Amino acid sequence: MSQQEASLQELGAALVAGPANEPGLHPTDFERISDQESDGADVSKEALRIDCSYREAEKTCQQRLRSEAVDVDGWKLEKSQMELVEESEEDLQELKILLSCCQHEKNRQRLHAAIKEFEVKLRTRRTWAWFPLPRFQWSGFEYEKPCILLDFHVPGVGSLPPEDVHCDFGVDWFDLKVWNVKWSVEDAVRYHHRVKKTRLLRDIVPSESSVEAQGDHLLVKLQKALDPRHGYCAWSDLTAGSGRKPFKYQEDAPDGGLMDFLEGEYEKYEGHEGFRKDLGKAMEQVHRNEPVRGFED
Repeated sequence: MSQQEASLQELGAALVAGPANEPGLHPTDFERISDQESDGADVSKEALRIDCSYREAEKTCQQRLRSEAVDVDGWKLEKSQMELVEESEEDLQELKILLSCCQHEKNRQRLHAAIKEFEVKLRTRRTWAWFPLPRFQWSGFEYEKPCILLDFHVPGVGSLPPEDVHCDFGVDWFDLKVWNVKWSVEDAVRYHHRVKKTRLLRDIVPSESSVEAQGDHLLVKLQKALDPRHGYCAWSDLTAGSGRKPFKYQEDAPDGGLMDFLEGEYEKYEGHEGFRKDLGKAMEQVHRNEPVRGFED
């Protein structure tokens, strides 16, 4: 298999994964020509056109691709850092080549979304001087509140270009990044901030979560996942840390997933025989379909 074919296979796998927060633009929905719409001769012509377009675009992109061994602030990158940057640039180059060969509008939209995602990834890898934002105010953690709102104080964030503020969301994590912040008028230095929170106390809905900059406030909205039995649950803390998360009911499991939860806790607390004994009793009750104290409906 040639290097070009291997690259295309890897890129196809990346497109199947798709942008995390782009509903309605999943790459598995790419349009294709059906056998009824085109005969063999037309397919061969189309394949030849795509091959020629790909080779021409590849030659053009290779001429433009000149990696600078510096970060976003102009500081020299170490060799290991530069390798990560070059890897992202190659992925981005492949996407742009495919875009130049693509004619179907919906497919071009999907490729544009993927290119945007890889551009953020490249910029992130070119940024090494990250500063934290440890202080924030939060609301919506109460019971029956559908959203949690995190308020970070960042001077002038509302006047930054949209591309300088970005946040990725997962089922139980988010990764907030903001570039080029000036903390005072006299200060010529620009700071880059990153807040990555993993193991959130409860699940969120990534597609319905968002980030917004208003004045000196950077607002991160986390849409709580709706619990099938208890609705929008209260959060005692933002993250679970190294502790265990609250029990999450599973509608498709006969016992609601309680047995799996107790078994996981039993394995985790090896050496704590007293606690494991209580867990064992609880598992026996679940097996006999008896209510377990602390887990009743």
